[in-house]
Amino acid sequence: MSDVAAPSLTLAAEFSCASESDWRKRVEAVLKGADFEKKLCSRTADGIALAPLYSSGSASAAHRPEQTPWTVMQRADHPDAVRANEQALDDLDHGATGLRLAFADATGARGFGLTTLDQKSVARLMTGIRIDAIDLSLDAGPHGAQAAKAFAQWVATQPVDPERLRLGFGLDPIGSGAGENTIDPDFAERLRGSVKALREQHFIGPFAEASGIIWHDAGASEVQELAFTIATGVAYLRALDHLDDDHLKHAVSLSLAADQDMFVTLAKFRAGRLLWSRILAASGLSADAITLHGETSWRMMTALDAHTNILRTTAAVFGAALGGAERITVLPFSLAQGLPDEFARRIARNTQTILQEESQLWRVSDPASGAGYVEHLTRSLCDRAWSLFQEIEKQGGIAASIASGRIAALVTEKRREKLARIKDKTETIIGVTAYRPPREAAPSIEDVPRGTAPVSRLAQVFETAGASS
Repeated sequence: MSDVAAPSLTLAAEFSCASESDWRKRVEAVLKGADFEKKLCSRTADGIALAPLYSSGSASAAHRPEQTPWTVMQRADHPDAVRANEQALDDLDHGATGLRLAFADATGARGFGLTTLDQKSVARLMTGIRIDAIDLSLDAGPHGAQAAKAFAQWVATQPVDPERLRLGFGLDPIGSGAGENTIDPDFAERLRGSVKALREQHFIGPFAEASGIIWHDAGASEVQELAFTIATGVAYLRALDHLDDDHLKHAVSLSLAADQDMFVTLAKFRAGRLLWSRILAASGLSADAITLHGETSWRMMTALDAHTNILRTTAAVFGAALGGAERITVLPFSLAQGLPDEFARRIARNTQTILQEESQLWRVSDPASGAGYVEHLTRSLCDRAWSLFQEIEKQGGIAASIASGRIAALVTEKRREKLARIKDKTETIIGVTAYRPPREAAPSIEDVPRGTAPVSRLAQVFETAGASS
């Protein structure tokens, strides 16, 4: 082997350095007098300005543990426990590494969901499933405490150590009651009691789940979703302050919606991690004790031209994964049509496994760190969400703000603005408001009637309107 040192290379050394002002002059020449701001700049739903060019930004640490793949969560939501078990076993045999158990009446069930909440039905659902080998999370909405108790009773019959389970109980009394403004005034005391019982059985959590998904579904902007989520999380930390620090720091998990705007989603998830780190640090807890779950957006789904949802969920997973989500659930592309069949469930799994195992997205920790555009958007979301969170705290916390009607008014206004932008074609829903298919290729679905589901998909307003080209 030669001892001669290789010559050093400087890439693009023959090109002179260009400043931002040089770039601006060239752009203005191309614009030929057109307004720079109107042509090349835009704003998010929260009014955050987005420029066409950024210099590198100061890096912010917002990532899941390095060199760790996220968990591929798959929904178990069939009303029949035996059928749900069959689907879950198939999912786990073909790429899924976790299960999200959606129970009837929970917002996340979308009108379907597991219908029984006792130890026997849990046993049927979990037959043949190695609970100690996968991640599990419960989404039981108003029945959260009952579902948690039934699951804990079943675990007690199994040859497993509860302290070694990766099990999130998903208790969310604020989120589950917010839609109808029916939050139990004694939610803190009841949550405390449920968690005390689970700790006595040696479960380690997360116990409570501060979810922004219900706000996103209702029409909340990114800033609102973040602020309401951390405000809910703070309420749960206060309710669970009887726990020692080692258990309290892991007691609350966060959930955020991931939509088709992959860079805004990426920045939102990064902001969620940074905001919760700040909350934990201010509480005297370890700032890196974060469990962040992402679920692809329900409100972005379409029933018309449903196969386009495959592309939307792919972009959403990309954003959530690079934004630092530890667990991601993909809503099957046909869910707006009905209960998804085997094919739709397979596509939901493979959307994640391709991005994870073929595209290797998990290999780089926080790949957007230092990118000027993403850092600007992340910091802007953090600053505005923190300000809104402080306003909520001054009003007595998230429950008081919900009861006053202020949060509902804020979210309703953002939804109205969003629908107006779609109506005037400032924003487009492909397959619905533009490029409708000449013939509808309706997906196959399970023969199960849908129960009550929230009317929150943005496309619903336009799906019965006249075709657009």
